[in-house]
Amino acid sequence: MSKTKRVINVLEAILMIQMALILMLVPEEAFKLIAILVGLILTVYGLKYIIYYLTHAQHMTGGKRLLLVGLILFDAGTFAMVIYDRAKVLMVGYIVAVHLVASVLNFARAYSNKGDGNPAWKIDLAQGIGNFIQVVLCLVFINHVEIPVYIYCLGVIYSAVLKIIASFRRTAIVYVQ
Repeated sequence: MSKTKRVINVLEAILMIQMALILMLVPEEAFKLIAILVGLILTVYGLKYIIYYLTHAQHMTGGKRLLLVGLILFDAGTFAMVIYDRAKVLMVGYIVAVHLVASVLNFARAYSNKGDGNPAWKIDLAQGIGNFIQVVLCLVFINHVEIPVYIYCLGVIYSAVLKIIASFRRTAIVYVQ
């Protein structure tokens, strides 16, 4: 990782911590912002997959899977942005689903990295555990809107701290001769 990328990662992490602390001050409004943000991110990722399919992946092996993932993400994001102020329990469910998928992906990445001998598996495992703890706590307190907001913000702070740690981790440079 270049020095510029390390500085950008640290600045992003500091911004994440600041935004999480601000959102914790106003949990009722923060819930709406988080719901809109999650919906927007899902929509953008869905569009990204669909555009990638249309421009490149339609001729690749497994390209239709990318189209399916893009359509599902786009649909989930659009649906989340439409109902953000109506069904708070459903929105907490969406946030839980996003973190559940993220934790499964982090666990899979940690398993793969450990098998490859990559020392980064510890950070992936820590992120997976953090995301899974968020899922459990949000499900326990699903009827209280403020508690999932605090849990989500603490998860963002946790992810930011891990991002700072990863930025200062030494990376191997591979020279090809």
